[in-house]
Amino acid sequence: MQWRVRRGRRQASPDSPLGFAWSIAGRCEMSESGSIIPLYHLVEEEVGTVIIAAREISGFFVESDHGQPAEILIYGSARHAVRLGKDLSDVELRVVNSLGKAIGSYYIGRVGLRSWFEGTGSPGQGGFVATFYGHTCPHATAGAIWRRWASGSPLENGEWARYPVESHDSWLHVVQNSWFETGHEAKRYGVGEICIIDGKKILSESSFYCALGESVNGPGGYFGSTLDGLADCLASSRNASAPFELVWEHFSGAQERMGASLSASVVGVLREFDVGVTLR
Repeated sequence: MQWRVRRGRRQASPDSPLGFAWSIAGRCEMSESGSIIPLYHLVEEEVGTVIIAAREISGFFVESDHGQPAEILIYGSARHAVRLGKDLSDVELRVVNSLGKAIGSYYIGRVGLRSWFEGTGSPGQGGFVATFYGHTCPHATAGAIWRRWASGSPLENGEWARYPVESHDSWLHVVQNSWFETGHEAKRYGVGEICIIDGKKILSESSFYCALGESVNGPGGYFGSTLDGLADCLASSRNASAPFELVWEHFSGAQERMGASLSASVVGVLREFDVGVTLR
């Protein structure tokens, strides 16, 4: 399907983190009937009414240092009557899987629908030009990662590590957002006595928390994204699950990449909550 190019918007290079993420995540999911399954719902938060169902949203997931976009492109259609030029209020952007279940969410508040555009080659496959009044998500590859999570295929051990290090913060963001959206608490659900993380895969602070969450709670699992978040998870787990030991393999390389101070702080917090930490 071809779309009209608007004001010089460009595709991500296959060599860029965003291009790599798209190559892994794939494009749009299709239903058995051949229709495109929406990835996003714009919802009236209080009552849960779906206003717009969209297969893609452009301009919302941006680099952390990116300026606020003048417009957001919503590739989808209205489920209820909307009026161009009139703002929607109390809007939540929900990420939904192939079954239509919410797996993530962002509170936007006010959304302005400015105009409608048509997709070339497929009648009725256009969308809306909108403004989110400065609301963006500063994780550029999160959109592609959400599409992977929404596909219905189980996440694999170490899947996050296949993405460039620049995308690990986006993966961690999706982990945390989805973890709480789907009803989990900040605690340990795993039952194994020994959790192992591979220091070779830890290239940054975000990498560490991706590895730790997966080791403790399985693929896509969350167990903190900051030192305070880690402490919260450990405190909540103290009486809810059996004690566990963390084996940190190839520690010295990970320590060098994370920084000695952060590595020491992480180990200190774990041991403060009686986690046996073995460094190899």
